[in-house]
Amino acid sequence: MDMLYLAENKHFWHIARREFIYQEISRILASLYPQDNGKSTKILDLGAGTGSVTRHFLSQGFNNIALGEIHPQGLEYAKTYGIKDLYCMDLLDVPFADEFDCIFAFDVLEHIDDDLVALKNMKSMLKNNTKSLLALSVPAHKWLWNAHDVSVHHKRRYTKNELVAIMQQSGFDIVCAKYFFISITPLLWVRALLHSAPYPTQDSHIAKSQASQQNNTLDSHTESSEKSSTNTESVAESHKEELRDTPPPALINKALLGICRLENKIQHYLPQNLSAPFGGSLLVVGRSII
Repeated sequence: MDMLYLAENKHFWHIARREFIYQEISRILASLYPQDNGKSTKILDLGAGTGSVTRHFLSQGFNNIALGEIHPQGLEYAKTYGIKDLYCMDLLDVPFADEFDCIFAFDVLEHIDDDLVALKNMKSMLKNNTKSLLALSVPAHKWLWNAHDVSVHHKRRYTKNELVAIMQQSGFDIVCAKYFFISITPLLWVRALLHSAPYPTQDSHIAKSQASQQNNTLDSHTESSEKSSTNTESVAESHKEELRDTPPPALINKALLGICRLENKIQHYLPQNLSAPFGGSLLVVGRSII
């Protein structure tokens, strides 16, 4: 969590990610709530780490956004950003029902064994109307799996079709489904080659029984992956230091940020239902079905 806090205001990936998320979700909210562009919608940013995305939305005038995180340390960091509505909570044991207009879960779902249960729990916290939104981002494509995924305890990566299917199964109509970090995908592929690791045998619960509800926790940063093989753990450990959230050299970091911001600008002018066939990450937004 310390490394995340230090990196998120400097590393091109964190900056470009939150700017892309904001641009896409803010225009969806503006279309649903034209009277105030969605600025007063009640939002929960779930599994939010230290709260950099929450802070970005607050800085743009969203005035009713709360943060939920299982790690007390993340909540302490969020306080330094001036975020006041903070909840220490577990996504698989949620304390709310019929409470929020919109829920964010950015780079959360890939940490959870039973992603279907997690999605249904998030739906239960949304208000029971067709304007209620769930916005997710996840890492994309099995072929980009690498030792960094293992070191941060990812369970899987998703394709657009996979995530759309499981969201529809959980009771959502899809508003937006887009890959992003398209421009740096070749670099991410090279990283996957240089820092390869076996892909886990466990995958998304799309085709599995909904009755299989395990007693898991939303520990997106520190929980050990007990099902990882010794081989996989040793690969992750050997690359742990070089794969941390440390920004690249300043000139490279600046150049990559410029490339990603150009990509974001292009994406802004594309229809919400139009996506490239690949990318390093995936954003999907769904409206609740009553």
